[in-house]
Amino acid sequence: MEILLPGDDFVIGDSAEVKGDTLYLYKKGDFKDVMYALTYKIFGDDECYFCHRKLRSHETQCNNQAYFSKISMDHLIPQDFGGPTITNNLRPACTACNSRKGNMFEDEFYEFLKVYQEVIRTGNQDLLEKFRAALLAKQEKRRKGDIPSLPAAWLADSSPRSIWVNYRIGEIKGGSYMRMLEDVAQYGYLIKPVTVTANNVLVDGFNANLISTIKDMPALIIPMDNVVYAGYPYGERNL
Repeated sequence: MEILLPGDDFVIGDSAEVKGDTLYLYKKGDFKDVMYALTYKIFGDDECYFCHRKLRSHETQCNNQAYFSKISMDHLIPQDFGGPTITNNLRPACTACNSRKGNMFEDEFYEFLKVYQEVIRTGNQDLLEKFRAALLAKQEKRRKGDIPSLPAAWLADSSPRSIWVNYRIGEIKGGSYMRMLEDVAQYGYLIKPVTVTANNVLVDGFNANLISTIKDMPALIIPMDNVVYAGYPYGERNL
């Protein structure tokens, strides 16, 4: 798959740069910041994607009443369901919309807003309860894998022969690692994907790749065909 890139060349400090139709990464650890910077470049940093109210992106705007909220970043496919931190899945949002959307998908959030407005109009709280019950049931189906969370077009047909990473097995663990292990035990597969560059350098999904290696189970791979890691050395190869 190809991530969304600005239409012109763009330099992001010493971390990355867009040249033509390719993103060159120079620091793997800065991947999230690079994706955020690119998303703001593509979609702007002064308007909520959902409610279209003006947002504060700079300190000088803090006391300006024309700006509704401080800017934040939303994952259209929630991270709880494997939503990757790539420009295709990120949108600038006000803190209110981001908070209310929570771990809903974009279409689910818009449906929630419709139901919420109907509840305000009619006072019928049962509508909201029915929506929440249906949503919880759908989310459980997603976690079980009965409903795909990621577009098939984003995923590799097969795992690459090797993925280059910058850690030794056993280095990266913690709360997110343990939660991922619990998900694997409960649902039998890795919900979180592994994101790699065109030259197979891992830039996101370290814990998922680690668990995949330790447990010898397949991982969902998102190959970014228009992103190249150009920093050296690659680090250690995890095979």
